[in-house]
Amino acid sequence: MACAGTAALFLSGAATAQERVELTYWNWAPHIDEVVAIWNEANPDIHVTVSRAAGAAEIVQKLSAAHTAGNPPDVTNVTYQDLPALVVNGLVADITPEMASLKDQIAPVAWDLVTFGDTTWATPQGTSPMMFFYRKDILTDLGIEAPATWEEFEAAAKAVRAADPGKYLAHFPSSDPGLFAALTHQVGAQWWRLDGDQWTVGINTPAAKEVAAYWERLVAEDAVSTMQTWSPEWGAAMADGSLLGFISAVWAPPLIANLAPDTQGKWGVVPLPRWSQGTGAELSGGVMGGSATAVSSLTKHPEEAKEFAIWITNNLDALSAYVRLMNIWPAQLSARDLPQLKEAPTFLPDATDFYTMAAEIDVDTPSVSWGPNVSAAFDVYRNAMGEAVQNKSGFAGVLDQVQQTVFGDMSNQGYSVVEAQ
Repeated sequence: MACAGTAALFLSGAATAQERVELTYWNWAPHIDEVVAIWNEANPDIHVTVSRAAGAAEIVQKLSAAHTAGNPPDVTNVTYQDLPALVVNGLVADITPEMASLKDQIAPVAWDLVTFGDTTWATPQGTSPMMFFYRKDILTDLGIEAPATWEEFEAAAKAVRAADPGKYLAHFPSSDPGLFAALTHQVGAQWWRLDGDQWTVGINTPAAKEVAAYWERLVAEDAVSTMQTWSPEWGAAMADGSLLGFISAVWAPPLIANLAPDTQGKWGVVPLPRWSQGTGAELSGGVMGGSATAVSSLTKHPEEAKEFAIWITNNLDALSAYVRLMNIWPAQLSARDLPQLKEAPTFLPDATDFYTMAAEIDVDTPSVSWGPNVSAAFDVYRNAMGEAVQNKSGFAGVLDQVQQTVFGDMSNQGYSVVEAQ
């Protein structure tokens, strides 16, 4: 089975059986070897070896070092937020001609994350429709409904605390700038925007500060927990029912299942709450996570590397394996008709509309851009927000600090950059 149009993208000049091409592919995802095995069986003349030389958090640093040493991988997985740094440092190849015919087959929110101006630098793997997962059994016992708006979310959070001081509806992790950025995307914030050669930095906009004020209030009133996502404390709370909800994305069910396997069937899911008015009432959420596949600018086999990169993110056999093994929501629109995406996730057997919901959320997710110094922004955020959470105040000031750092850093590096008005 192959995605329509993919075969036409297979480029001329592939090696013959007597000249087998060897490609190295950096990817940190579990089970990725099983997906690549499908390619290797079907393409004996282009063999791909998976390497876990770099994780998501270190891909820019390690890929830069590999390029400097002259031995980068031919193809690499990269988070959407890190792609601009790879582009500006010349680490990835322009794949615009090869991707041109696929544009209409890829979700717009994903296409915009890999395209800057008229140039496409990677092929997107999936999107991340944001959702709120909650313990439906406990909320039902407490007589509290799942929130549809942020106003309802605040009321529900306070109602949980009043009903049982040992429980929280949700948590606000100071160490997760990606989550907070996504929450501000929902009100129209664009932390970075590129128009031609000019960058605009808009992290501390009035709308973003309203989101900061909202979460500051919930933290100050002890309406939400401040434990860190993926900490042992958080994992235990998810498992024992003292934390009743999780703001996350479409890929969360298997993660919750790993933490709390005994709670299968006890969780419900709704779209991320919306604001009752303004831009936040129109948009379903923001861009939270996600990754793409890029080709090294130094690969000795550019045609074969591009062929593989396009295959692993667009071929239906590859994406069927990805969905089965890693629960992705594909950027390739035709893959959303795969049989397994017509059923409820195993961990959420009652969520029969789960993937229909994901598609609807995608439509109202804004297109955003990440910038060339995301790591600097996120470092400042973690430090400043950690202090603000401890003090239960100053959340808006965190955004001012991140804005100042990002703008100053880009100015010093010689970018044409202005601040959002």
